[in-house]
Amino acid sequence: MSANRIKALAIVAAACAAGVLVNNVGGWLGWVCAIATAAVIGGIARWWQRR
Repeated sequence: MSANRIKALAIVAAACAAGVLVNNVGGWLGWVCAIATAAVIGGIARWWQRR
């Protein structure tokens, strides 16, 4: 898979995870969890690219 495709999939996954977390947790805590999840997914995508 190309780097751009991996990045796009990571962004979609992060957006889905963020939506679910904000709906379930709610408030600022949901946003903190969503941002943390997005950061982790982004980190994994970057690590995967370097392999």
